[in-house]
Amino acid sequence: MVASLRHRGPDALTGVVLDGCALGHARLSIVDLAGGAQPMTDGDTGVTIVFNGEIFNHVELRERLAARHAFRTRSDTEVILAAFLERGISCVEDFNGQFAFAIHDPRDGSLWLARDRYGKRPLFYAADGEGFHFASEAKALFASEAVRPALDEKALLETLHLWAPAGSRSLFAGVASLPAGFVAHLPAGGSLRLHRYWDLDLSDDRVEDDIPEARALAELEALLVDAVRLRLRADVPVAAYLSGGLDSSLLCALAQEQLGGTLQTFSVAFAQARYDEGAFQQRVADALGTEHHAVPVEDAEIGALLPAVVEHAESVLLRSAPAPLYKLSALVRQHQTKVVLTGEGADEVFLGYDLFKEVKVRQFWARQPNSAARPALFARLYPYLALSKQSPQMVRQFYGLGLDAPDSLVFSHLIRWTNSGRVGRFLAPTFRERTAGHDPIAAVLDTVPERVHGWRPLARARYLEVKTLLSQYLLSSQGDRMLMANSVEGRFPFLDHRLADFAARMPDRLHLRGLTEKYLLKRLAAGRVPAEVVVRQKYPYRAPIAEALVGPAAPAWSRTLLDRDAVDDAGVFDGEKVARLVARLARQGSIPSEADNMALMAVASTQLLVRRFLEGTPLPAHHVEAVQVRAA
Repeated sequence: MVASLRHRGPDALTGVVLDGCALGHARLSIVDLAGGAQPMTDGDTGVTIVFNGEIFNHVELRERLAARHAFRTRSDTEVILAAFLERGISCVEDFNGQFAFAIHDPRDGSLWLARDRYGKRPLFYAADGEGFHFASEAKALFASEAVRPALDEKALLETLHLWAPAGSRSLFAGVASLPAGFVAHLPAGGSLRLHRYWDLDLSDDRVEDDIPEARALAELEALLVDAVRLRLRADVPVAAYLSGGLDSSLLCALAQEQLGGTLQTFSVAFAQARYDEGAFQQRVADALGTEHHAVPVEDAEIGALLPAVVEHAESVLLRSAPAPLYKLSALVRQHQTKVVLTGEGADEVFLGYDLFKEVKVRQFWARQPNSAARPALFARLYPYLALSKQSPQMVRQFYGLGLDAPDSLVFSHLIRWTNSGRVGRFLAPTFRERTAGHDPIAAVLDTVPERVHGWRPLARARYLEVKTLLSQYLLSSQGDRMLMANSVEGRFPFLDHRLADFAARMPDRLHLRGLTEKYLLKRLAAGRVPAEVVVRQKYPYRAPIAEALVGPAAPAWSRTLLDRDAVDDAGVFDGEKVARLVARLARQGSIPSEADNMALMAVASTQLLVRRFLEGTPLPAHHVEAVQVRAA
């Protein structure tokens, strides 16, 4: 199991066999390089921990705990142990960090699992007749032989609609994911019990409607500066990703101020101009004086990288966007760097996505559904889509979906999930039969607490975005998995839970002023980053799909796995329909449609997932032999 995760922590591969429990760890050494080895055991009680992630406020917690615990190391791992011994599993409420950990308590024979508030670090588990198994990735569970790789077809159907499985599902049958913000307890001889210790609270009664803008700005600045300060704590250099957008540029500015001018920045440079933001990235790097590095990405490379990307993501993908980030983390590692700051989470916390503006416009339209002027606002919202050239009837048909039920919880995401669900047109008839009656949207709504239904529209939209796209996809397939594939840790200052609490208290007008997104954050960035970055139109991060997978640049694996017979053999998609899609995209002269790109990516990643996991790839013997296991 440890050997299968060596990419997550190549600095030390260790395990310990206890009475009734075995714990293993693949370590990426960042804090207390000499003294933070795991698994770590408390000498007095025998309580043992394995831990993936960081507790950023470990210094402050150590000072508080020092009177009752004699610390042997400077590591945050020992801080978790000491906090657990003092408060039990409630200690997670004190942690400002990103973590997945397991604690075995020999005093009662129990096992505790915990995952951070947003799910920045993964944690999967499975049970068989002989025991309970857990790991950071599903591939380690397969290595344990606790469960044999098989697709969870309902979870796959959910992924095609929602971009990730709902709730605690994973793409694999028999493998569950501990949800973000949860702890789990397995008592000796008992069954696993889950408990939610944190959730996003965006209720209307928390909003400070009359807060002066100047005071809100000052509070935001203090919190974000401190969030960056905590995430610069490390015994190794900390760098940053620079996309050229507002969020990463502001983080780089704050980090550069605190580091005194030594920050390294890393970016992706696309060969195709319509994907590339290199000019903005370089402009910010020059203005801030960072040591900047960019990794070039050609269309053909996307296809070549995808087998490794799917292996690490362990998921069906609807976008090729993780592939360039996989290559980017390799560049970071080549520069002897283990830690990067990223701007992930700012759009969810501070209403930056076009989706939120879309909700505002659609709610406005719903009050006068027959208006001709109100749907025209979408041309302002999406100038890069040339909606002014579309017929008003087409715009009304597309954006008017669900307009008759604006108070519905699904209202904000109905368009996105319906569009993603169009991939279902390519499913094999037998797969449709096996999953008939399963409603992916109902599945995700079942995980939402009843109180959320009564929130204001933008609050409901933000909650769904955090619980689905952010936690299940952006922090997973596109985040942790692509970073740790090359032994790099990502840190997310915008996802400091104190910032989430602050943003929840702010009125919507300080986040979304008219159709200007992240209003307060832009005010904070003014003067710190180039003005053109603050005011520029936000564009979604995209990477080539059809250009990379069909036609002259297609990799050999795509010709094999997208073949009609190969698709039919996998049993998920219809080989004939996929063959027609591939042929159409191969001869198409114009830019592929969003629907066709998503369908192609879904099929390709599913085929790769089946080949890698269901057909199996044995671990090299020397990787297994490198793990050092000791008895307690």
